[in-house]
Amino acid sequence: MTELTEDLLQTFSDRVADICNDLELDPDQMLQAIGSTFIGATLSFGKTDYQIDIEGVASAKVETVFEALDS
Repeated sequence: MTELTEDLLQTFSDRVADICNDLELDPDQMLQAIGSTFIGATLSFGKTDYQIDIEGVASAKVETVFEALDS
C-alpha cells in the first residue's frame, strides 16, 4: 500500500482543484461537491461515522442519520 505522505496529499488536492476548475465550479459548489464525495466515500466503505483531523488546523466529520447497508 502506498504511504499517505504530505506530497501525495498535495498531489490529490491539486487534482481535485483542477477538476473543480475544469467544471467551472464556484467556491460553494466546490465545497458541496467535495463534501458530497466525502460523505459518499465514507458510506461506500461501510462506515456510518468518520472524522479526519489535521492537528492545529481543522477537522471534518461525517455523521450519518441512518445505518450503512451491508452489501
